[in-house]
Amino acid sequence: MIKNLLTLILLLLFSIQSNAQNDIEYLNSSNLKDSIPFKVFKSDKFNIKSDSINLIVLLDGDSYSGLAINSIDLFEFADKVNSTIIVSLPSTVEYRWKYFTPTNATPRKGDRNKELYKFTGEFQDYANFVEKELIPFIEKENKIQFRNKTLFGHSLGGLAVLNFVVLKPGVFDNYICASPSTMFDNHFIFETLKEKENIEFKNLFLTAAENDGNGYKGNVEWLNNYLIENNQPNQSLQMKIIIGQNHTTSGIYSLIEGIDFLSKQNAL
Repeated sequence: MIKNLLTLILLLLFSIQSNAQNDIEYLNSSNLKDSIPFKVFKSDKFNIKSDSINLIVLLDGDSYSGLAINSIDLFEFADKVNSTIIVSLPSTVEYRWKYFTPTNATPRKGDRNKELYKFTGEFQDYANFVEKELIPFIEKENKIQFRNKTLFGHSLGGLAVLNFVVLKPGVFDNYICASPSTMFDNHFIFETLKEKENIEFKNLFLTAAENDGNGYKGNVEWLNNYLIENNQPNQSLQMKIIIGQNHTTSGIYSLIEGIDFLSKQNAL
């Protein structure tokens, strides 16, 4: 069923009439001392009067906002999810390394990204921006309070998702974590995870690609096993290996199947 739905969404991705051309907005952040770009999308069936409006925040939003809005339109048309606001956070390479990484790390010898390490380590300020500035701004502008909040990210964005789970719990209820770059700073996020007594989340959809190189797949499998062993009551966890895909393409499938997973948990 999900395979057929996925095929349908991909076929219709560029043909559905949506508001995916929304103008970019900027929010001046006191936490980041910077002006942060974002876009807001509302699905075709969006009902501002609904008392069950959900939020999906997309890290690397420019790569995934078209897919997300069309997917949500189809899931809402099928009455599988409630009214949803999608917030896209566009990013540059420097932006990702600056805000998605938890520490100001030292590059390993021969690391081809060594010049980017000078930007790293501002995740906590970024998380404060999302929690205390971005989400309240969206709620105030729309005169709503979100029922459920979901975060999606892939690769370094997937690391940022785990950073929220481990270092800034409670900002989001649900997480779609696609092929996370957990190896950053010698698996800092894993080492921090093991020091925690409890990990807070309602629903976590965790993925890697079958052909994910550089240890991504093995790292995700380790994380899944660890979370199963330390699962808390009322937590729902699902891991999916995306068959036939590689690291680059895994985010596309992860987003759609993650939405499907959350719809079945009544989390969207």
